[in-house]
Amino acid sequence: MTQKIVPFVDHEIGYRLLQKLIVHASAGSINIPAVVTTCENGSAWWPGVDELCKMANIPLFIYEASLPEDFFSQRIDWILLLSWKHIIPESLISLPRKGVLNLHYSLLPAFRGVYPVNWAIINGASMTGFTYHFVNEKIDDGEIFMQIEVPINLSDSARTLQLRIDDAVYDNFDDLIHKLSLCGQEGWIKKSQSKPKTRSDYFSRDRFKSKCLIDLDGSYRGADFFNLLRGLTFLEDSENAYILDSRTGEKIFFSLNIKKKIRAKE
Repeated sequence: MTQKIVPFVDHEIGYRLLQKLIVHASAGSINIPAVVTTCENGSAWWPGVDELCKMANIPLFIYEASLPEDFFSQRIDWILLLSWKHIIPESLISLPRKGVLNLHYSLLPAFRGVYPVNWAIINGASMTGFTYHFVNEKIDDGEIFMQIEVPINLSDSARTLQLRIDDAVYDNFDDLIHKLSLCGQEGWIKKSQSKPKTRSDYFSRDRFKSKCLIDLDGSYRGADFFNLLRGLTFLEDSENAYILDSRTGEKIFFSLNIKKKIRAKE
């Protein structure tokens, strides 16, 4: 039986994975009864999915505008949260027959919460990756369904590492769809409510913001300071790392410009 999958998509990787899902739907291996995105769709620095949905004749809903009542009455096998930033309610968690899977950019249980790519670098990790896990009532707490490792290079900023994880997610997405097709019903529904054997600290938005202020009178170990700045470097116009001008109180933002020099062959 063809599986019905509703993707909740956001950011660059959400766009790329929706493209793959549409290819699978065109081949008849899955059915996409609807796509859900955020109010930022098409207005932020990543591409919107409107045209993809129009071309594939798939209804598109905006999450913040509230979902229609008939959305909750349809038969759905899976909900996939693909780079999704909202905490979904129990009414959505319990809707699909097989479960809700969330894509998280760390090897859970490490770096639960927001900005996991940044935190992996800031904390000096040498390996990270991505996890698909079942969604329950707690954040990044459900049973792990699939994990892939991605090494962290010394030359990585948060942005370059995020892009490499994007590519790894994209390259392994067909394997995810295959694994979904092999899942049974009752057993997996029970598993989606279980808890992982270990847990890690939760990394909040406020915790990240507290790292952005660089104390000019502070004492930093060289490697820790380098990792901190790498982890706070994202887009060219991102405003993360900053110092305070003691005279004016103004914030002065800065980031690293990391370049690798390729050694010439002898």
